[in-house]
Amino acid sequence: MSNYNHTILVGNLTKDPEVRVTESGKKMTTFTVAVNSLVRKEQGGGEVLFMPCVAFDNLAEAAGKYLDKGDPVLVTGRLRENKWDQDGQTRSRIVLIAGVVQFLKSSGKTEEALEEIPEAESEDVAF
Repeated sequence: MSNYNHTILVGNLTKDPEVRVTESGKKMTTFTVAVNSLVRKEQGGGEVLFMPCVAFDNLAEAAGKYLDKGDPVLVTGRLRENKWDQDGQTRSRIVLIAGVVQFLKSSGKTEEALEEIPEAESEDVAF
């Protein structure tokens, strides 16, 4: 059986993206997408998933430049588990490594971005 790791999210940014540079000199942008679930909680409210996402290089630069808190986006990519030790315990967190970030609202700011944002190349970058 083959393995396949591809995820598609449609949701809204929970805060402005954070842009920084990794130790190896790559541009990196982190952002969180709030995604409503089709599954309903017993008390009538929908569940919300807050998915941390990471973009690199040109995609990171464009996402940091053109996205703002509350913007609707479609993000595709692959899931990765990050592990680290904290106070003697191993911690982990699942993040979406973005390959495509598509802006879903139309404005002058995002119209400019449509031609600027390339698809990311698949890579494994530690952060």
